Amino acid sequence: MVLNEDNYPMTYKEYEKRVIELFLQDYEGDVLELMKQRVDDILSEEPNFIQSLYGQDCFTYDSPHIYGETCKKTFEDNFLRQTPVAQLRMIIG
Repeated sequence: MVLNEDNYPMTYKEYEKRVIELFLQDYEGDVLELMKQRVDDILSEEPNFIQSLYGQDCFTYDSPHIYGETCKKTFEDNFLRQTPVAQLRMIIG
């Protein structure tokens, strides 16, 4: 699936960066370094992991007929924490 990133509030690279920032914001020191390494490991093993989440969020953003008008908030931090960041937490710990 090829997405026209111009249609969304964030490009894929912006999305990936923000999801990782939100994931890491609760850590510091040695734990922060460990979590950064775990994110790198996940992205090495599953390079399309965050990209698939971006695709799902783009679908949600484009689907007010399914998700209602709040779908236009999909790329806001609180919504990013609910799905992509939460999925990283489930996988990484």
